Amino acid sequence: MKAFALHKRCFLILMSAFFIISCSRLPVIKPVDTAMAPDTMRRCHLPFLDIPYRFIHTIEVALPGGGRTGTVVGVTAFDPVTKTIQSVIMTIEGFVLFDASYEKEVRVNRAVPPFNAEHFAGYMMDDVRLIFLTPDGRLSDTGVFEDGSTVCRYYVKQNWVIDVIVHKDNTWEIERYSDSHELLRKVMTFSVRDRIPGMVELNAFGFREYTLRLNLINAEPVSPEALRLRPDDAPEDDE
Repeated sequence: MKAFALHKRCFLILMSAFFIISCSRLPVIKPVDTAMAPDTMRRCHLPFLDIPYRFIHTIEVALPGGGRTGTVVGVTAFDPVTKTIQSVIMTIEGFVLFDASYEKEVRVNRAVPPFNAEHFAGYMMDDVRLIFLTPDGRLSDTGVFEDGSTVCRYYVKQNWVIDVIVHKDNTWEIERYSDSHELLRKVMTFSVRDRIPGMVELNAFGFREYTLRLNLINAEPVSPEALRLRPDDAPEDDE
C-alpha cells in the first residue's frame, strides 16, 4: 500500500512538472523557404519606423479588477538609429507628471507622485522601447505561425525573448517573454494606416499587471533635434 502511494505521489509530481514545462513553451515558428526570407524580414520590420518620429496619444491605464487611474496625454519622440527616446506624460490640462529620456540609460528629468515610484521610470521606458523600437538583440528565428502571420524572434540582453508578429492585414503584435518563457508583455495594434496604428494596447502580466491603451492624436516625422524637446514644448508642432 505504501509502495502504491509512493508511486502515485511520484506520478503526480512528474505530471505536474510536465504540465509546467509544457505551459512554458514558446509558440512554434514554421520556417519559410529561403526565397521568402527577405520578404519575411521586410514584414517583421513593418512595425518599426525608419526615421525619427513623434507621437501624441491619450493614454488610459486599466488596473486589475476594473480599477482605472484615469486618462493622461503621452508625448513620445524617438530616433530608431540612435535608439534615443524622449517621453513625457502630462495631464489633459498640460501639467507635466513625468519626463524622462533614454540613450543607453534612463534619465529622469521630472516625476511627481505616483510617477516617482521606485523602478517606474525603468518599466515605463522598457514599455516605450518595446512599442516603438526594433528589439535590440539577436535575431534567432523567422517564419510564420499556423494562422499565416509572419514572425521574427529575438533574444535580447535582459534574457528576454521578443516575438514580432505581423498579421496578414498588416496589424501586428509584439510579445515579450522571460527566459523561462513566461509571457511578460503583449502589445496589440489596431486601425493601422501607413504603418501608424490608430490604437495600441499593451498588457503587462506577472507581478505588476496593468493595461495601457494608447489612442493616437498625432504622429509626425521630426528632426533628431526634436529629441531634445522640453516638456513645455512637447505638444507644439515643429517650426
